[in-house]
Amino acid sequence: MNVLFLIHRYPPAPGGSERYIREVATRLGARGHAATVLTSNLIDVEGFWQRGRRMVPAGVEDDGGVKVVRFRPRVLPLHGLISRALGLLPWAPAGLGLAPPGLVMPTLWRAVRAAAGFDVVHAAAYPGLMYMGAVAARRSGARLVLMPCSHPGLPGQGQPAYARLPRRLVGLYHQADSVVAMTHLERDMLVQAGIPEARVVVTGAGVDPAAAEGADGTRFRRRHSLSADAPVVAFVGHKTAGKGALHLLEASQVLVARRPDLVVALTGTATAAFQRAYDRLPEHVRRRVLNLSLSEQEKHDLLAAASALVLPSREDSFGIVLLEAWLHGRPVIGARAGGIPAVIDDGATGLLVPYGDVPAISRAVERLLDHPDEAARLGAVGRERVLACHTWDDVYRRLEPVYEGRTGRP
Repeated sequence: MNVLFLIHRYPPAPGGSERYIREVATRLGARGHAATVLTSNLIDVEGFWQRGRRMVPAGVEDDGGVKVVRFRPRVLPLHGLISRALGLLPWAPAGLGLAPPGLVMPTLWRAVRAAAGFDVVHAAAYPGLMYMGAVAARRSGARLVLMPCSHPGLPGQGQPAYARLPRRLVGLYHQADSVVAMTHLERDMLVQAGIPEARVVVTGAGVDPAAAEGADGTRFRRRHSLSADAPVVAFVGHKTAGKGALHLLEASQVLVARRPDLVVALTGTATAAFQRAYDRLPEHVRRRVLNLSLSEQEKHDLLAAASALVLPSREDSFGIVLLEAWLHGRPVIGARAGGIPAVIDDGATGLLVPYGDVPAISRAVERLLDHPDEAARLGAVGRERVLACHTWDDVYRRLEPVYEGRTGRP
């Protein structure tokens, strides 16, 4: 089997869909199949619309038996305005191909048009890439697998979630032999939008249990000069408003005032808005709120040291970091938004709070700190569920029938 993947970024770039594609492609290669990834050379996703962002060299590389071809994107003058305008055009190559955030990658387009000899094309995340995937599948006569990584958004937004999906995007999903959903919430939204239920396959996301081995919470505390008994609350992810990082900063002021020994540690790429909000914190709060950028090993050290993980996000279609926290037996707090309510079983594996509700975030953190037995129980149940059905091997087993044509179109 020869599989072509299209994804906006690829490791070492961080992100859930990026990691998903790498884990699946690597397992295909280990089973004797061929896997090719067409992607950008960006580390920072903002590089699609802002110049001067981090990137790796463009070109071809081998990643554990996976052929990875990285292309450098271009940033247009007034990129956002032009992208939004082109995204309104009814002509699919512009309306879908250049829809926000506007993937201007001529060399990738040329590679897609030259695609041949593939049995499966798996395109993920961005409308432009999924449209390119449809083009590549037609040229190769391949099965088309689309992975939108969409989510239902916030509850109570008026229109039902499926009604907010752009019509042309739903039309694109109809071209697919299979559509991969991260959660049952995403599946239900796609089916309600008219995608035949038999074509929608829920795979979830996964983790590698070995990644937690060797993690050392004491090492994290020593590195950051923390006392052995200071409670630590962790956030892992892109520090954006939609991820809830700004809400957590607000909650931190209340929490630190009540618990002077508390440490809130946020790791991930900081946006300008986050940095401004962080810099405005009172000095005594900033001393207890760590604005970090950690390696994978350091991230697991943080989770090993943490009392809880907080992900008050509306932008996650799944939230792999929740699984990572559970690997360490840590309880989690998430927003009742996006795909997170399908991942956290409220009161069984963690706590859910309304998105944007800063007092609710504070109360949930204090509840876990005040009731360590409950926190330990939530983390232990979460770990059991991860090991039972949320490893990357589990994800691959659910996806393999999609590639082999045993689900999807008759």
